[in-house]
Amino acid sequence: MLAFFIIGSLLTAAAVAADSSWKLQRGDLAEYRVLSVKLAVSDVHCMTAAENADAVRFDAASGSCSLLACDRGPADGCRKCRHLGNSSLPQLWIREPVKCWTTFQHRVDGSVSFNRGWSEYVNGFGQGESLNYWMGLEQLHQLTATGVWRVRWEFSDWNGTWYWVENAPFSVGPASDKYRCSMGPPDSN
Repeated sequence: MLAFFIIGSLLTAAAVAADSSWKLQRGDLAEYRVLSVKLAVSDVHCMTAAENADAVRFDAASGSCSLLACDRGPADGCRKCRHLGNSSLPQLWIREPVKCWTTFQHRVDGSVSFNRGWSEYVNGFGQGESLNYWMGLEQLHQLTATGVWRVRWEFSDWNGTWYWVENAPFSVGPASDKYRCSMGPPDSN
């Protein structure tokens, strides 16, 4: 009877997972808080228990299923495009639609000076998106030249508390307009 129950749960789990659409993606666990940890027999079984979770992490070795909520506002606040290719980050199942934020500035520490000349701000500099980084005004202009874009500002204080605000629409003009930034009012949180 026990084997039948497990097989029945897996079949039900597969149907639920197909309906709710999850995608496997890399994510920074520091940006999530753990809602609960449950036992599960598979990642699909883990996703069926995730009614209010933004992401889940299944550990096959222990059978533990961590239900996670984004600690940076709405669910997409934890989805950074820079995480996708970072193999040092764990894989999480994320609810679709999966949209990610492109990082154009990232400050981790003072190891890279941001006291730079105009040409470096136009062309970009730094150690890459995951470290100290500035994309560059020209690339930022190219990115925002078509469509309607949102910008998200994230800050932390010395105690590790995170704050954020989003503005829309957001764009950066061409070089002929000295890369003038245009930004709508902040969203209310």
